[in-house]
Amino acid sequence: MFPIDLAVYSAYLGAAFLLAITPGTDNIYVLTRTLSQGRHAGFLAAIGIALALVGHVTAVTLGLSQLFVAAPKLYSVIRYAGVVYLLYLAFKAFTTRENVISMPVGNGQLGKAKIIRQAATLCLLNPKLAIFFIAFLPQFTDPGRGSMTVQLFVLGLSFALIGLGVFCLAIVCIAPIGEALRSHTLFWKWQGRVSGTVLAAMALWLVAAED
Repeated sequence: MFPIDLAVYSAYLGAAFLLAITPGTDNIYVLTRTLSQGRHAGFLAAIGIALALVGHVTAVTLGLSQLFVAAPKLYSVIRYAGVVYLLYLAFKAFTTRENVISMPVGNGQLGKAKIIRQAATLCLLNPKLAIFFIAFLPQFTDPGRGSMTVQLFVLGLSFALIGLGVFCLAIVCIAPIGEALRSHTLFWKWQGRVSGTVLAAMALWLVAAED
């Protein structure tokens, strides 16, 4: 027996899709990476974020995310660590003479593992996701249908897969724009500044969005 009522699960998938297409730091990072370095890099960034989402879900199912509720200071520490990390990436984009996303691997370009690690770190250092999962996922569970842990994990994994699908669709759509831009020398001159500005704006947005 499927652990979640199918009607409830269908409603959840619709809600998760709407949330996945809502602009956020993860979406912006994936699209920025795609424009800068191509669709392959965008897919790697999407995979990194999906893995981080699974990490958030695992923390929720194990009850670890409740620490953010019980210890507000821990929430603030991790949130500001994410802000600092974004500002660090912005600084690197502004100051690297040959921007990390414009040159062949070995000559400054981000490698596969680094793209995944960078995307996953950005996602993991967002405690709002953990709080969101704590508040959102239980609304679609039913203690009468078995293990709550299994239900929460199925819901969370579904959310990660939907997010990955949305990212991949967006990457396919926007990659040709990036390819066209990268054929112009002016793009190479300004891409570091634009990337840095976007990353810094994401950091400021996270600070401003805090109640």
